[in-house]
Amino acid sequence: MDETSITSLYPDLVEQASNAIVVVDENDRIVLFNGAAEQLWGRNRDEVIGASISKLMPPMKDGQHAFTQSEIDHLVGHNVELPIERPNNTRVWAEISVSHVQADNKTMRLVTARNITLTKVHKAFRYEILRAMAQTNSLPEIMTLLCQEIERIAPEISATIAKVDDGRLHSLVAPDFPSEHAHLIDGLEIGPKTSSQGIAAFRGESVLVRDIEHDPCWNVGRQETLALGYKACWSMPIKTRDSRMIGVLTFYYRVCRRPNKLHARLAEIAISLCVLAMERAESFSRIHHLAFFDDLTSLPNRSLLQVQANQAIAQATRHNERLAVLFIDIDRFKQVNDSLGHPAGDSLLRTVASRLREAIREVDILGRYSGDEFVIVLTQCDNVHASELAGRLLVALSAPCRIGEVTLNPAASIGISLFPENGRDMETLVHEADMAMYQAKQKGRGCFSFFTGQLNQIAKDRLTLETALRDAISANELEIYYQPQVNIETHQLHGVEALVRWNSNQLGKIPPARFIPLAEESGLISTLSQWVLNEACRQLSQWRLRGLAIPSISVNLSPTDFHNLNLKLPQYLEAILRSHGLRPNDLLVEITEGVLMDSNPSTMRTLNEIHALGVRLSIDDFGTGYSSLGYLRHLPVHELKLDQSFVRDLDDRATRALTNAVMHIGDSMELTVIAEGVEHPTQRNLLKAQGYQIIQGYLFSPPLPPTALERWLDENMSFTQWE
Repeated sequence: MDETSITSLYPDLVEQASNAIVVVDENDRIVLFNGAAEQLWGRNRDEVIGASISKLMPPMKDGQHAFTQSEIDHLVGHNVELPIERPNNTRVWAEISVSHVQADNKTMRLVTARNITLTKVHKAFRYEILRAMAQTNSLPEIMTLLCQEIERIAPEISATIAKVDDGRLHSLVAPDFPSEHAHLIDGLEIGPKTSSQGIAAFRGESVLVRDIEHDPCWNVGRQETLALGYKACWSMPIKTRDSRMIGVLTFYYRVCRRPNKLHARLAEIAISLCVLAMERAESFSRIHHLAFFDDLTSLPNRSLLQVQANQAIAQATRHNERLAVLFIDIDRFKQVNDSLGHPAGDSLLRTVASRLREAIREVDILGRYSGDEFVIVLTQCDNVHASELAGRLLVALSAPCRIGEVTLNPAASIGISLFPENGRDMETLVHEADMAMYQAKQKGRGCFSFFTGQLNQIAKDRLTLETALRDAISANELEIYYQPQVNIETHQLHGVEALVRWNSNQLGKIPPARFIPLAEESGLISTLSQWVLNEACRQLSQWRLRGLAIPSISVNLSPTDFHNLNLKLPQYLEAILRSHGLRPNDLLVEITEGVLMDSNPSTMRTLNEIHALGVRLSIDDFGTGYSSLGYLRHLPVHELKLDQSFVRDLDDRATRALTNAVMHIGDSMELTVIAEGVEHPTQRNLLKAQGYQIIQGYLFSPPLPPTALERWLDENMSFTQWE
C-alpha cells in the first residue's frame, strides 16, 4: 500500500493530526509521512518517502541504527523517548510508539510520535545541573555546565552569566567567548545606557536587543561584541526569591532575531537553576565566613589565624627567619560595653580592627582572637621592628573616635613574643605574648612589653590569685574592716569607711592594692562591690539596732560600677538601703576623679540619680586627678578626701600650699574636706591650722574589724587624749 491509498482512507485525520504519523512497510520503507512529522523531523516528505526508517532515527553506540525491522517489532506496544537529530544540527526529543496495522493483507508498522522536547529538556537540564550541585562543584563549574547544556540543546545560542555585586557587573562564565570578553563588563556599573546586561540589571527586567549594531542604549562593548559575530542578544535578570538582583543570564545570537518558544523555556529553567546555584554558593560562602572569619570585624577568627600563623612559622623555620607575635588588648573595654552598651562596644571593635589593618603590611597576619583581644603575626620581623610597630599601633589606636554621641580616647596594651627565642609553635607564642600584655597593663596600660622568662611564674601566680579571689567571694572568705573618721574640733565621730580585706586560707593575707586591680581586670569587681555594699549596710543596720551612734558609713566603688548598665547602681543602692532599714544619707559613696571626668553621658546620669536618691558622694584621692574648680561646680558631690600622698609630704612647703588650696576649694563650694592617711600629731596640727576638721588615719585608729571598732568606740568617746 502506498501513501495515496492510505491517505485516501482517512485524509483529514492523518494530515490534521497533532502527532507525527509515519507508516513503514514490510521492507522498512517509509510510505506515509504527515505534516506533523515534517515539523518534528525538520524534513520534507518528498525526501523521506521510500527511504529507510533508519534515516529518521538516531544511531546506536555501535553506529547501527535503532530502527531496523527487528528493533521496531520489539517496540510494539511500548512508548519510548528518543532524541531526533534534525538536518540543521538541532535536537528535539520525541515520545514514539509503534503498532501493527493490516492493509491489503500486509502487516504495516504505524509509528506515532509527539514532541516532548520542552518536558525532556526541563528534566534532563535540571538533572545535569542538580547533579553537579550535589557533587559540590564550584559555582563557575556549575554555571559553565549550565551554559554548555543550553548551547547543546540550542546551538544557535551562546550563553553567558554575569554576577551583580554592589551595583556592578562581574563576568562569571562565558564558555563560548574568548577570555577578553570578561574584561568588557568586569566592574561595569549597571545603568540605563551600558549594555543589555547592565540595562537588564538596572531595570530588573528582560532586555531584548534584536540589532546590537543599531541599538541606541548599547554603549559599552558594542564593537567588540559585533567583532565576535554576534548581532542580537537577550539579557534576563537573575533574582533571588526575595527579589534581590544577583546576576544576569544572556543569550547571544549570530543573526538578528527574537528568541523562540524553546529559548524562552530554556531561559526559564536556566534562571531558576542559576538562582539555586548562586544562593547555594552564597550560603557556602557565608558558612565559610562564619567558620573562619569574625562576623563583626571581618578579620580571620582564631581558627583561621592559627592556620595562617602555622604556615608563617613553617616558612620562617625553612628560611631561618624570625617573626613576632603581638597580643593586643583594648584597655577598659568592659567599661565601654557596660556604660554605652554592646552596640557601642561593637563599633569600637570595628574601629580598632580597621586601624590595626591599616597599620600592618600585607604579608603580616591579623586576626581577632576573642572579645577585645587581637593578635598580629609579623613575618620577617625582629625585636627592633616589633618595637617600632607596637609604638605606631599604640599611637594609631589612641586617636579619638566618635561612638554615637560620645568621643572616646581608646588605648591598648600590647604583649610581644618572638620566634624562635620564646617558642616554636603558635600556641606557645600567643600564650607568652598574652602574659607580656598583662605585664604591660601592670606598667600603667597604653604601653607594650616583651615576654621574659619570669613572666611564666607571674602568670601562674596571677591565675592562682584570680581563682582564689573568685572562690573567696562566693565562700564569704572576705571581710570588712572599718576605719573611723574623727572631727578634731568637736572630738566626735564623723563616720566610718568600709575597707575590704582578704585573708586567704591558702595564700594568707592579700593586700587590697593587689587583689582589687585583679578584680577590675578579671571582671569580678562588680560582684565584689555588691558584696561590700551589702555587708557594710548590714553591719551599720546591726550597730544601729544595738544603739551604737555611728553617723554614716562610706564605701568605695569602682568606675566600672558606674558604667555597668546591667547593675543599675541607683536602683541597687535604693534596694540595699531599704532591705537593711537605712536612710539614703546613712551611706556615702566614694568615687575617684576619673569617674567624674568621664565624658560618658550615662555616668553623669548615674551620679545625678544617686544624688537625687539622697545618697552622698565623695571624691576620693582628691588632688591626684584632673578636677578643676569650674568643673566641680556642676558635680553633685558632698565631700572631698585629700589624698594621703599630700599628708605624707606636709614637710614640703609646696605640698602645704596645695593642701591649703584644697581646703579653700572645699570651703568655697561648701564641701566637707577629709584628710586621710594622718599618722603623726605634727601632720594633724598642720592640717588643723589650715582649717581641716575631719581626720582619718593611723594616728587615731587603723582599719578595724567590727568587734574591735566597737571596743575602740567604748574606749575613745571623749578623744581628749589626741589634744
